[in-house]
Amino acid sequence: MAHFDKHSTSIKALVDVSEAMLNAMEQHGIDPETVADRSEFTVLIHFLKSIIDGELNIPNELTERIRDVAFQFDLDQKIDKKLN
Repeated sequence: MAHFDKHSTSIKALVDVSEAMLNAMEQHGIDPETVADRSEFTVLIHFLKSIIDGELNIPNELTERIRDVAFQFDLDQKIDKKLN
């Protein structure tokens, strides 16, 4: 039952984060319904779910693939270079 509780917590957190993000966009003049209909938003939600699952120690294949790709392309260092 603990595994189900973790998934329930993960899904609730994902909903809260998604709603907060869309509300913030709306405050800046971006239509949240238009954003939510975009395929990029769907991908973002999957990424957010993988982050939340990782924090709750819920197995998620996407999380592992993201880590592998980030390591392969050394994304952390490339992002740091662009930001600095």
